[in-house]
This record gives sequence, structure tokens and C-alpha cells, in this order.
Amino acid sequence: MKPLTDEDIARLRVILAERPAGEILTTEHRRACVVIPLIRSEEGWAILFSRRSESLPIHRGQIAFPGGSVEEDEPLELAAVRETEEEVGIPRDQIELIGRLDDVVTNSGFVVAPFVGIIPSQFEYVLQQSEVAEVFEAPIHLLMEAPNPEVRYVEYRSKKYPAYFYRYESTEIWGLTGRMLKELLDLVWLAR
Repeated sequence: MKPLTDEDIARLRVILAERPAGEILTTEHRRACVVIPLIRSEEGWAILFSRRSESLPIHRGQIAFPGGSVEEDEPLELAAVRETEEEVGIPRDQIELIGRLDDVVTNSGFVVAPFVGIIPSQFEYVLQQSEVAEVFEAPIHLLMEAPNPEVRYVEYRSKKYPAYFYRYESTEIWGLTGRMLKELLDLVWLAR
């Protein structure tokens, strides 16, 4: 599969602008948001992922997008770019949000609003060591190649649920991140 072009990203921007995101309104869950950072690289477009610190109380060591909890009365968009700047050091004025995916509910009690953001160029990332162990960029076209995604059943509270697993080099991306990635890549297919 060929790398994504600027024209593909322009079509994705239109698709995101024309579709309403499914928003979950609830008081039973805490609010969080993430940015799915799309970064122009020499090989086309890539997605920035982070590996969560092993010292975190939940989801330690898992692959994630930059993000976190929303502060009281904070707009979701501002929380998304604030958390991205805090976790990986991308200046908020260098993050252009181009759309929002459907909200997702986590097993740990959050409703997460995923935003798609354009990052104009690669940065020298400054990681918040207490939350982020490392970051890596995965070319979008490689994430779209077979056998991605692989659907496996995972057990949670004595029940089995289907989950999307993406492989990039030796890393597996799954769980909440895999669900959000699947929704984004389905839209990228439409943009190609």
C-alpha cells in the first residue's frame, strides 16, 4: 500500500467535518479526551503513539494516544491539546484539530472523546516521564496493511469481548487505542 499523501489528508479533513461524532452524555463516568496526532514525515503520514509508564496505577505499559482527564468546566478540545502538550511536548499552537471521532467508554470509568489532530512536522518530543515511557510514529499505510487489524477475544470480568489488534514492528496496539484506531482507519479508507 502506498503512503498517505497530503491530498488523502485533505479528503479525510472533509470527511471528518461532514460527519457528526457520536457524543455520550453521562454523569456516571469521568470525562477524558485524547488527540490522535497525524504527523507528516519523510515517508508520508504517520500516527504518534505513546507507551504508558510502568509506574501508573492503571493501563501501565499500554500503547495509547496522548490525552487525559478533563478539568472542571474545561472545553474538551482545550483539554485534548493541553494534555498532548503536557505528555509529549508538542506545543498546543502546533496542533490543529480537524475532527472528532465517536466517544468511547473505558472499563476504568471514563468517557473518552478522541480528536484527530494534524501536527505539521516532527518534533523533539519532551516526555512527561511519570506518565509516558516512550513515543513512536507508525506510518498510517503500514497500519492499514494485512493482517491489520486482527480480531481476538479478550476476557474481562468473566466475559469475552472482541478486540482489534494492530501490529507495528514488534508492538501490539489494542484495547481502547485499537478501537479508536479502527474508527480512524476506516475513515482513511474512504479518503483514499
